[in-house]
This record gives sequence, structure tokens and C-alpha cells, in this order.
Amino acid sequence: MEYYQKSSYRSSKKYKQKSSGGLPDLLLFYILPFVLFNSILFYCVASSPKISLEVQDTNDYLSTEASMTIESWFPTKSISFNMDGEELEPVKGKRRTYTVPITRNGVLEVTVVNLNGMSSTVFRHVNVLDDIPPSFENATLDDGILTLRVTDSQSLVNSDAIYAVDSTGAQRTPLSVERIEDTVDNTTAYSLTFEMDLNGLHVYVQDKAGNEAQKTFSTHKEGNLDVLEVGPEEESADPDTGIPNTLPDDGQETEPAADLPQEEASSSGGSDVSIVIE
Repeated sequence: MEYYQKSSYRSSKKYKQKSSGGLPDLLLFYILPFVLFNSILFYCVASSPKISLEVQDTNDYLSTEASMTIESWFPTKSISFNMDGEELEPVKGKRRTYTVPITRNGVLEVTVVNLNGMSSTVFRHVNVLDDIPPSFENATLDDGILTLRVTDSQSLVNSDAIYAVDSTGAQRTPLSVERIEDTVDNTTAYSLTFEMDLNGLHVYVQDKAGNEAQKTFSTHKEGNLDVLEVGPEEESADPDTGIPNTLPDDGQETEPAADLPQEEASSSGGSDVSIVIE
């Protein structure tokens, strides 16, 4: 009778083969899935949207447009456009693009919140619009007619928003408004004429962007001459009345501004006076 004995060499080889496969199996079926799952979970929890925000140039210096594009794998929960504390209403375009009109300079803030609660905020400074009021360059008084030279750049002067308020509070329209010169630095000069109130005339000039400049003109007697006086330039009126408090009272003499040169006419007519405003 023959007996077969199991080879110890073969048994030990199979045992070694079985033992050597334990570490790869651990990496493949346990550690790698664990790392992959937690990586995906972390991405889902911590992923924030990427925002591309651009402010367009302007053609008229009155308005412009900002466009935003969102890049994210997650749906958007909320979007907010804010300009210096004022909420702006965006308009949705193709895919995940939004636009919003802008009518003044300032800091534009955009916040996007993903469905997972993560958010991103970007800021853009808007400075392409006209926020500089017109400038009074010089003034002359001749035979009771006040002639002003006013300049403005970018949006230009709004002829329909030029008026004056006299010493009694009555509003006066200009006798004429004429565009007289365009300079190489994109500045336009205008000639304005008003019937002068010798006791005080406050002139308002506004450009097409709504920026307003103001200046008070009055006269006082020096012998037989009516000498023109020019008050400081202002940029806004009283929000309640629209009439500044700088108008001189009737019969009360107002001292000329110290920083403005003054020229008296030598004619005996007593009304021809010229002042150049630096």
C-alpha cells in the first residue's frame, strides 16, 4: 500500500502566496476608497464658487455695465450685487452669466453663495463715469448782463438744467447758452448770459450726469461803478429748499472773495466790470 504525504514545501509556498496578497488588498479595497470618499466629501463641503467680474467701459460717461460669470460644480443658492450699500438687481444671461447696469462711480461688491453654504465675494472699483461738476472759468458784467464762461468734460453741460435764483428767491432762466469751444483735452466751453440782479444772483449749472456746480454773483458800489463780486464755488444746493443761504441781503454790502483777483472798469458808465476766476 502506498502512502502519499502532502509536501510541506508546497503548503508553505501557498501560505506565503496567501499572506503576501494581504497588503495590496488592504490598500485597494480599504485605504484607497476611504481616502477617495473623504476627498470627495471634503470637496463637496468646502468647495466655493469662482467669480469672474468685469466692469465695461462707457460711451457716454453716464452709465456702464458689469458682467459676472460663475464657475462651480454646485448650484447657486443666492447672488447679491451691492454698490456702496445699495442693492442692485442683476439680469441673468446665458448659462451662469449675470449683468447689472451701473449709473455712478463707487465700489461694486458681488457675493455668490453655493448650495453647500460656501460663498465667495469680489470687489471692483468703478471710476469710468462722470462725477466731476462743471467749472466756472470767468465772469463779466456789462450793462446789467452777466456773462459766464463754464467748462465741462466727459458728459458735457445740460442746457436744460441751467438757471439762477435772484435775491428775492425768484428763479431766472439764462438769456442764452452757447457752446463756444472744444479743447484738445476733451473739455468743452460754454458761454452763459443772465440778467444780473445787483443784490445777488446764484447760478446753477449741471452736466448730463447730474453733477451740479453753483456760484453766487453780486455787486457793490465803488463811486459810480458797480463792482462784481464772486462767491466761492459750490457743488450742491440745499436739499430742502434748493436755494443756498449765501445770497446777500438787500442793501447789505458783501466783501469780495479774498482769493479772486478783481478788475474795475475805467469807463464812466459805471456798469462795465470784469473778473477772472482762477
